[in-house]
Amino acid sequence: MKILFRCVVMVCFLWGHFVITCTAGPDTSNSLKIALVHYGVRYKDPKLNLKELVRLNRKAALEGARIILNTELAVSGYSFQSRQDITPYTETDNGKTIQAIKTLSRELGIYVGITFPERDPLTQSYYNSAFVIDPQGQLVCKYHKIYAEKRWARPGSPYQEGTFDTPWGRIGVAICADSYFGLIPRTMALKDADFLWIPANWPPTGQLSPLEVWQARALENGIYLAACNRTGKDRVMDCRQAVSGVIDPTGTPIFSGSSESSKIFFADIPLNEDGRFGNIHRLERMKLRDIDLYRQIYLDPWVENLTLYYQLPKTGMLDVHCFVPPSSGRIDLKVLETAVEKRQTDHPALWILPESSANQAKEADLLKISKNRNVAFALSVAGETQTLSLITPKGIQPFFEPDIIPSQAFPFKLIHYGPAAIAMVPMEAFRHPELAVVLAKLGCDLVVVSEDKLSSKDLLLSRMRVLNSVAVAACSNNGAQITCMQGLHGNLDQQHQIQPGVCTYGLDTSRTRKKSFQYHIDYDLLLKNN
Repeated sequence: MKILFRCVVMVCFLWGHFVITCTAGPDTSNSLKIALVHYGVRYKDPKLNLKELVRLNRKAALEGARIILNTELAVSGYSFQSRQDITPYTETDNGKTIQAIKTLSRELGIYVGITFPERDPLTQSYYNSAFVIDPQGQLVCKYHKIYAEKRWARPGSPYQEGTFDTPWGRIGVAICADSYFGLIPRTMALKDADFLWIPANWPPTGQLSPLEVWQARALENGIYLAACNRTGKDRVMDCRQAVSGVIDPTGTPIFSGSSESSKIFFADIPLNEDGRFGNIHRLERMKLRDIDLYRQIYLDPWVENLTLYYQLPKTGMLDVHCFVPPSSGRIDLKVLETAVEKRQTDHPALWILPESSANQAKEADLLKISKNRNVAFALSVAGETQTLSLITPKGIQPFFEPDIIPSQAFPFKLIHYGPAAIAMVPMEAFRHPELAVVLAKLGCDLVVVSEDKLSSKDLLLSRMRVLNSVAVAACSNNGAQITCMQGLHGNLDQQHQIQPGVCTYGLDTSRTRKKSFQYHIDYDLLLKNN
């Protein structure tokens, strides 16, 4: 009788195990359930962390999640001060953590993304690493953070694969600060990833929301993005209000949330009729890339004085004004001149107007106001091709030179006015992260966008472009926005206007002259034909 009972229990166990492990096959439903383990990591307590992570990951799987994603350095904590400090907490890619997650993945038939400081046995280099284990308990992806911690971590190679295939489509990985700038997520999209996992240690800082950064990365690449942040306190960071989120390819959050204690967040990712992540948005974004505009993206202007290097104007204050006309969209020149007169200061002033039609644009009248008031106007005129011009007391200069062959030269001019090097570009081109990087590397202080209408998503992308060390002024008939970043991880300084009127910002170009770039980039991939 005991033997029979044991046989029945064994059959039930094996059958239950079979049912669970088969859940990672092709999906016939219209959504995929994923989980973000928004964990309160205990600093320098890997034993406790691993035990708790296994428990939470198991719980997430039993509640239906088929892909479970964890936060950055989930096993060790984050704020290490040196190689010596972190050495006791490093592991190899076949150590205790990986073995525990392999066992869990095999048992439950799930994909798990886990993170810890990795030690390379061959070189004794330390990496901030993310690993993905598949339902068979196999390591299918290892990613080394590229924009890594300078005190102890070796930067990952820009040529690492960083993607893995699932029954639902290809998924890429980028760790925390790798998503801060746009080029690493862009390379993942160029590798055909339709979903990006970002493990993060990103506490709320200033006015820059990591959720908006992640929205921009999803939107500009047309991909799903799942950012798993953490909670709790580290040695020097308070992440109790840190946000995690899942974003769709239009930049719209499917889910976002925070918790002061460890919590599992779930999200349902829509699938197409084939049971896969849709790739329509990604393919469309990649198709619209104009690679010829990005040829100078590999430049390395590593100099302390960009002003001298590029012979730029001496830094100082520039008054930037965006003029939003009445709902008719027509610019009343008398109203405009009155606004100019009221806002004159001792600083040079740039007035940005929304896009006008050819019969509305009065360049001669604007030139007259420019001479009378000693100001400049940035003007965009719609036509077969968009005409972009700067009108100053000295005359009219084009921002765009249509006769230039883009593959041989850069068609967008940087015009010096007052203390600033200014570029003006169409929003269609500015939706791609590469152009902002090129402009910054050429010494640009201010990028101007002038359109008839700007959507909320256009304004989001314009705000996030300032992370490339440029200020951005975007003006349209339905609103305006001027944004600048105060330091690499400082406050997002912004003025916004949705009603008719004037949006004004005092731009100090000594800020925009200090450039920061991400240099470990696969430029070959970025510059290949689509």
